[in-house]
Amino acid sequence: MENTLLMIFRVSLFETFYVTGSLILVGIILGVLESRANFYVQKAFSRKGILVTAWIGTPIHELGHLLMCYLFRHKISGFKLFDRKAKDGVLGYVNHNWNSKSLYQNIGNFFIGMGPIFSGTAALILGMHLLLPDSFARVVDYLALEPAQPNQYISTMVTIFALTASLFKSIFSPENLISLNFWIYFVLAIGISSHIALSKEDLKGVGRGLITIFTFILLVNLVTLVLNADFSGLFADILALNIYLVAFSMISIVFSLIRLVLSAFAYYLAYLS
Repeated sequence: MENTLLMIFRVSLFETFYVTGSLILVGIILGVLESRANFYVQKAFSRKGILVTAWIGTPIHELGHLLMCYLFRHKISGFKLFDRKAKDGVLGYVNHNWNSKSLYQNIGNFFIGMGPIFSGTAALILGMHLLLPDSFARVVDYLALEPAQPNQYISTMVTIFALTASLFKSIFSPENLISLNFWIYFVLAIGISSHIALSKEDLKGVGRGLITIFTFILLVNLVTLVLNADFSGLFADILALNIYLVAFSMISIVFSLIRLVLSAFAYYLAYLS
């Protein structure tokens, strides 16, 4: 019996990271890229360099938290989408409370913490739809992805990278480079991607939600054992959704990389001069 419980614990831990791990990895990558880019920007332009992009990036970041709070029925106690003159340096915030006895609201902490990734990526896609419709047509290719099974996961990720490379070539095509719409989108995309990454408080919320998600999966697996039920279809559906979210998040990573390269270039120009 002890070995069975230990096996269920291990399986539940694996399933938790299997359905959330890719999103967490995206959050970590965006955090590393933004942190390094901010270092270069502040060295080259001081805090004013951050404010140049904050006017659009910060409100979209906070909207991600705000919308997820409403979706998971958290009570909003206060929020500010953008505060340029904040004395504590916090450009925006969303304060919320939740019922600690509610499974749904506790799981919501994970998605509220991840909110900026959803809102930032959605804003990048919407902007592409409005300003670069030909490139947006490539985004639709992501929707053609087949839901991944465990033994197909690696090949699906390879496909995602191939689609992202194709999208990148489409965005930076010769036709776009001489288009005003492209440069408008490029400026907006850099501003949005500059503030997608999760703060320390965001990560705390993600951690709280992750613990609840693990507990929920553990309970589901225990029920499965007792009732001899089969919930494998549920986990497959969640994994399929996760794949789509990762695919679209690659757009955010691409523009975060571009911002890092540009900020490093500006830093070294300032340093060398």
